[in-house]
Amino acid sequence: MKKTCNFLFLVLLSLSFTATKLNIALAQSNNNTPKELLELVNKIDLAANNKDLKSTKENISPSFTNSDGLNYEKFISSLEKFWSKYDNLKYTTKIESWTENNNELVATTVTNIEGSYIINNQKFILNSEIKAEQYFVNNQLIKYNILEEKNEITSGEKPPVVTFNLPKKAKPGQEFDFDVILQDPVGSDLILGAALEEKIDSSLYLKPSSLELDTLSAGGIFKRVKLPLTPEDHWYSVILIRADGLRMITQRVNIDG
Repeated sequence: MKKTCNFLFLVLLSLSFTATKLNIALAQSNNNTPKELLELVNKIDLAANNKDLKSTKENISPSFTNSDGLNYEKFISSLEKFWSKYDNLKYTTKIESWTENNNELVATTVTNIEGSYIINNQKFILNSEIKAEQYFVNNQLIKYNILEEKNEITSGEKPPVVTFNLPKKAKPGQEFDFDVILQDPVGSDLILGAALEEKIDSSLYLKPSSLELDTLSAGGIFKRVKLPLTPEDHWYSVILIRADGLRMITQRVNIDG
């Protein structure tokens, strides 16, 4: 049994906005974090959560880049698509550390994102965690590098519970196991599943990949992965569906080239 599924949630990955008008939590590793940095992150986040595109554009440099190849125009387009999908989002950000070099401020941040959307009367719940380096010059965000990332979407009364085994970092050409282990016995349940490995490309933010679901006869999905010799980061995604629930997970593996 096969069914095509589109990973629409990939558009969520690597958004740089890291707070909410309802709950802003900016924590730093020491008490010397510049007020300018705290206020700037807050200002950008409030604009994003108010869907204030004008203010957002003012706070992002026209020369903006990120580690996935997004430029200013592509970033704004992916952000607009993201806003159109989610009615409610809650971001909680911690500033783990910061440095200053001449007129450049660099913040290492960890962002937890919660949100939900409804399709055909079915509710989907997002939980995401992204660790990144954010670079600011002249009160604008100029660069955004993703260090770690995991995104999860669930739906239904009883989404499949899984253990997701995957390294956060790897080297070009490295081999490793990509295992998604079901914690509940399959029994007589019909469970559909699929896994996807892909090199991260900026085009995936606006046109996510699709794949075919297959019936699972074992207790999960087990793959042996061999990375190419090129240094691009990869996304590893899995989707598991049964009658009473759905779970989708995407995790980044940063390639240290």
